[in-house]
Amino acid sequence: MKQLSMWEATSNKKEQRSSLSGNEECDVVIIGGGFTGLSTAYHLQKKNVKTIVLEKSYLGSGASGRNGGQILTGFIDSMSSLAKKKGLQTARQMLQMSLDSIDLIERISKENQISCSFKRSGHLYAAYKPAHIDWLKEEQEILEKDFNYRVRVLDKQDLQAELKTDFYHGGCIDENSATYHPFNYVLGLAETVEKLGGTIYENSEAHEIIKSSNGKVTVMTEDGRVTADHLVIVTNAYSGNLHKTISRSVIPVESIMIATEQLPEELVSELIPNDRAVFDTKHMLYYFRRTPDNRIAFGGSGRSLSSDTAPLYLKLKEGMNNVFPELKKYMAEFCWSGKVGFTKEMLPYIGQLEDGTHFAFGYAGHGAAMSTLMGKLLAGNILSENNGKNPFEKNDLRPIPFYSQHGKVVGLMKYYFKVKDAIS
Repeated sequence: MKQLSMWEATSNKKEQRSSLSGNEECDVVIIGGGFTGLSTAYHLQKKNVKTIVLEKSYLGSGASGRNGGQILTGFIDSMSSLAKKKGLQTARQMLQMSLDSIDLIERISKENQISCSFKRSGHLYAAYKPAHIDWLKEEQEILEKDFNYRVRVLDKQDLQAELKTDFYHGGCIDENSATYHPFNYVLGLAETVEKLGGTIYENSEAHEIIKSSNGKVTVMTEDGRVTADHLVIVTNAYSGNLHKTISRSVIPVESIMIATEQLPEELVSELIPNDRAVFDTKHMLYYFRRTPDNRIAFGGSGRSLSSDTAPLYLKLKEGMNNVFPELKKYMAEFCWSGKVGFTKEMLPYIGQLEDGTHFAFGYAGHGAAMSTLMGKLLAGNILSENNGKNPFEKNDLRPIPFYSQHGKVVGLMKYYFKVKDAIS
């Protein structure tokens, strides 16, 4: 297996961008060149607000270019659970925002002719155990009754029309989810930002933030500085120690992926006939899909403390073979990893801190959908255009307990969930 993201290996032409050198000024400086940062810049530039994006490495080097390419409705928590925690009206607003996020990506891609293989093919939530079907049916009833939202639950005998496997016992279909080539979406969004007049610097890690008495903010890099009226930090699970309030409010959890060699088209069409994005009900879940060039991209949990990733990729290949025995004779050509950001509530946070810093992070595996919308909302916050309270607003960030030991805590949680998957 090549230690390389399949998305990068199969991407459109990638432009090399220079690093920041010297002094620059703009209206808004954005730290983080992923979906959220580029979307923020895009929506600001459309209003003729001058932006500069600083990316530590290269665009798409973080989660935005390394995810499964599944643009999913909903959140990691069920809508019935969110209704109990947040109230039904707030949960309804959250669900609508998740749907809006997919519409927004589709609209941006079409309007700007971004070639990223966007496809509204729906998702399949696969039941790992027979008992999970009962839960999916209960959730289906709640969604229809309380949210006026329809999904379709399949028993095992009907699953074969969606997934050629005996590994699962049924599932739930939501037609509103989509898939895309995430790295190509990053590249296309970046090119669009630049066409609108925005500036993007790669290999330009922010080392220090300096607040001035006149309200301006200056971001220092190794070879330059940017002075702006507003600061946006959207580094999510890659936040480091630049802004401790933000970095201590998000837990990075590694996820790993493999992708097969190119397969016969008839085989991938047989395995996932309707080209759904698939993920399952395990705590240590699998997520997978077909790709536009006839591969199976397959993801799962990564390391917590161990630095040796090779056994994990081999274990993931075994998992893929268990789901699809037909793939045993095919090679996994690519393997890669990335970090997923989780907040204490396992919901995205967006807001502005007392020091003026705007932020958004913590998508918990749903960033492929929600991050573009969050960028639009950040732009609206900066321009004072947003009306009404955002259900994800969190202007008082508090450190996650035991943050300094998060690697050990995540490792213990993963072990606990493995046991729970085995017995429940």
